[in-house]
Amino acid sequence: MWRAFARFARIAGVFCGVSMTLVGCTSFDPYNVLQRQNNPHNQSGAGEWSFTASPEATTALRRDALNFVWQTIHDRYYRADYNGVDWIAARTQWEPIALSAANDDAFWEALDQMAGELGDAHTRVESPSAVQRRRAQQSVSLGLGLRVIEGQLVVSAVHRESDAFWAGIRAGMVVLQIDGIDALTQWSQWQKQSRKSSSPQAQARLPHRQLNARALSSPSGGVRWVFARESSANVSNDRLDAQRIEAFLKPRQVSTRPTVSHRVLPSGVGYVRLSAFSESLRAPLLAAIVELKDTPALILDLRGNGGGSAAMSEALIGAFFKEKTLIGRTETRSGQPVSFAFGAIKLTTPERHVPGRADAYTGRVVVLIDGLSASASEATAAALQSTGRAKVVGETSCGCLLAYLGYASVPGGGELAYSEIGLSTAQGERVEGRGVVPDVLAVDGLADLRWQRDRPLEAAVSMALNQ
Repeated sequence: MWRAFARFARIAGVFCGVSMTLVGCTSFDPYNVLQRQNNPHNQSGAGEWSFTASPEATTALRRDALNFVWQTIHDRYYRADYNGVDWIAARTQWEPIALSAANDDAFWEALDQMAGELGDAHTRVESPSAVQRRRAQQSVSLGLGLRVIEGQLVVSAVHRESDAFWAGIRAGMVVLQIDGIDALTQWSQWQKQSRKSSSPQAQARLPHRQLNARALSSPSGGVRWVFARESSANVSNDRLDAQRIEAFLKPRQVSTRPTVSHRVLPSGVGYVRLSAFSESLRAPLLAAIVELKDTPALILDLRGNGGGSAAMSEALIGAFFKEKTLIGRTETRSGQPVSFAFGAIKLTTPERHVPGRADAYTGRVVVLIDGLSASASEATAAALQSTGRAKVVGETSCGCLLAYLGYASVPGGGELAYSEIGLSTAQGERVEGRGVVPDVLAVDGLADLRWQRDRPLEAAVSMALNQ
């Protein structure tokens, strides 16, 4: 939906310079698209502003940053009613907390909490260090995925580059203690301290941020854990000690570079897994679908895919249609398309179509999603489901489907993303706050994780073969 941006952005800057002698850049570029040089669709990074982090923001600089965040959202958020939130009251609540923050990390966290009052996962403030990590496609974390299953805090995933992996921690293990505190008690406390987000699904994953913040700020440099190989409900007291694993885990820098992979499964069904909608993966992704064109059915695995480029999402959707097809609708605060060059160049349209492809995949399609499938992943799943082109299997997705046109630079080195475009299906149904609801619910249980059984994938294969 921002396809025109890449084509016109270079020449638009020249036009803006000329227009300054007439009516100024505000009229030329009312959405400040060109000023956000790190627009997510300029994946090369060309033209990004030079990053310099202030060691300790002064009170004046903090006030400038807070003013910028509050005013930008006030003027440009895609809904004039701010989702029913009193935006003035949000500032009244968070301004004294932000300005009196003990350190810069706490300051940026307070700004993000203020933005979080909108209950919108896309509208957020990133600290200077978070900006650096995002640009480098790296993350500093403990490398653990955790979720509550059957009333216990369970390891759902372990990154191979993490301390946890090398300590022998595996999916399906139960967390008993975190830094000496009962694991469920600590998790619930972090849940209450987390900023507001788009949906219960999105809210449920936020304690991971609190966990990583604890690890990064800990004087010891990490977090002490007690794990159990089996559920405590299934282990007698005399065996429990033998099942325990104690580990001190430090956060590590791990790669978050997006990947795409594909194969023909033993069932004969084609399979494509995409970790993020990065423009760098567009060509190999579309080539993979073409390579699988002779399979009777194809599974598109978007589990854990947090989104990315909307234009790439549309390209992927288009790979499954031979004819021009309406796939969704957009809304803006003004009711008009997002545009610049005095309206001559439109970055959005009220209706979203894919043109169709002569080499489109014509077999059955199943989309596999989970609670971490967000944004462009949800746009893809919702479009394919609502048009009847695909069935969806897995868990209800994040419920985080809004759009922004790039990060705005905040005084002090942070950056602000704010939702500018609302999205809905061709039938006008919103995914934001609700999520894409699967046609077939399939969730890994504790035993599935422990035995490395992929129950959602099994359900997707069954659906693909028997549609």
